[in-house]
Amino acid sequence: MSLVRVWTDVGEKKPKALLAKIFKKSGRVFTIRYLSAVPENVKIFKYEDDEYEVDDESISEWLDTDLETDLGFEAQDDGSYIKIESDPDYEPSDSEDETESDDDEFAEEGDEADVEDDYETEDSLDEE
Repeated sequence: MSLVRVWTDVGEKKPKALLAKIFKKSGRVFTIRYLSAVPENVKIFKYEDDEYEVDDESISEWLDTDLETDLGFEAQDDGSYIKIESDPDYEPSDSEDETESDDDEFAEEGDEADVEDDYETEDSLDEE
């Protein structure tokens, strides 16, 4: 079935949208199971054994996928999932840096040129 985020009361001031999978559907009622970190290791996730029935108003986001791997999880042989950490050392390639910085420099140079042209025009008016 589909992966969704479900508004859930977690004991805080506001409800939190937690990741869940829809296992059954009956009209506007969905039977879900939450994907939660296992107590022994917060990087390993498993679907809870408990099932909950929620209506469509409780769903905060439809994730348009059935695959946990699309959301940054790696499936394990025992049915659990490991959350793949994004690379903290990631740096954009040189071509990405150049494209962004060239656009910024060009825009800034154009802005400065406009200001200088305006300034020169004011000076020339003052001289007359």
